[in-house]
Amino acid sequence: MSKCESNVDELIVPRLAGMPGTVSSRLSDFRGWRGDASADVSKLETAASDFEVCGLTVTAIDFVNPCARYSEVSFELGGYVVHGRLIEPLGHARASELVPLCLMFHDIDRPVRGWHHMTRFAAMGYAVLALDDEAIGSSELQQGIASPAFVKRVRWGCAMAKVARNLDGVDPDRIFAWGEGLGGGVALAVSALDERGLACTAVANPIPGGLEALSSRVRGSVLMGTSLMDAVSDPKGQFAVFNGLECDRRHIIYAKYAHERINAFENEVVDFFNQTFYSCSLA
Repeated sequence: MSKCESNVDELIVPRLAGMPGTVSSRLSDFRGWRGDASADVSKLETAASDFEVCGLTVTAIDFVNPCARYSEVSFELGGYVVHGRLIEPLGHARASELVPLCLMFHDIDRPVRGWHHMTRFAAMGYAVLALDDEAIGSSELQQGIASPAFVKRVRWGCAMAKVARNLDGVDPDRIFAWGEGLGGGVALAVSALDERGLACTAVANPIPGGLEALSSRVRGSVLMGTSLMDAVSDPKGQFAVFNGLECDRRHIIYAKYAHERINAFENEVVDFFNQTFYSCSLA
């Protein structure tokens, strides 16, 4: 039986659960919500399986760090050139010959994270491959998981997983993902649809809507963070995604945050990955 953990009970005050508008009332309404898991995912299934990666190039860049190697990655996929940023641990930062690799996906209205931010993964002994595409807005996701912009990025994400497994020095059985907002939705979809699945996945406020149609197919363990003040990713919809998961999972709810980066959750993400791969914790 899979393991399920959540802090939802800690946030519900029983005497306030019936008072409309309170955190306790909202959480009481959300906690068992499963949404509609019957959405058609055939376009996503096709996008995740019917592709061929061509013209892969890995070009080292001049970034002075004796503990990491930095490269720009590109490949052709269905008429598009997909770009990514790759960092690999070196020297004392490399804990083993074959290292885990994090697939990283960014949110709407934001570009890929910077090289310095991504370097923290190398410091922990992980390689990281981040999708480096143009930022899009919420207007391109109005069809939910059927939105062409989302389907395209899931296709790119699955292709990146395939590329990652064939990189020298990367353990093909320890590919995992981290994403916020749109990036979280892509990460979950890749875990659900990739031919081999992912070792684990961490997401914060995932979009677009309808992701619960993929929940039962997600493999590996999942850490999800939900902001109750989020006006971009419906918190109730996020509960539907989480409640549909059948893998080991943990849900952390933040009552006073909106659609934003949560430093406390990023610490939880690091801890989650470390416990998964190295049996250690920041606690």
